[in-house]
Amino acid sequence: MKRTDRHHIFWYKREYSKGWLKRLRDYWYCSLEIPRDTLHRRIHYEVSHVPIPRVSSIKSAFEQLSMLEKHGAISRDDDIEKRLKVLLALFDCIEPETAKALEKQLKVVREFKKPL
Repeated sequence: MKRTDRHHIFWYKREYSKGWLKRLRDYWYCSLEIPRDTLHRRIHYEVSHVPIPRVSSIKSAFEQLSMLEKHGAISRDDDIEKRLKVLLALFDCIEPETAKALEKQLKVVREFKKPL
């Protein structure tokens, strides 16, 4: 049996601990269970930090995520790759440093999924 951990796409907890930052970190689409001893560990090894987006960018992302959920474009069943793609699209133009960290996470996930 593989052990899993809750992965928060936006970390560190101490940086994302108040207001809109906490809301983003804890939002259901921004955290999910992934394999602990393999993928989770690898993401945190390869990506040391996710830069903090501006509050206005977070609010915009929430509005977009709400619309996507309303129209059935995102769901709780989405895997980490899809979630990262969606979040990357939301932050790419408005928060390039945050987007770079999301892109690095996506790269790790894709490499993890490649067959040996």
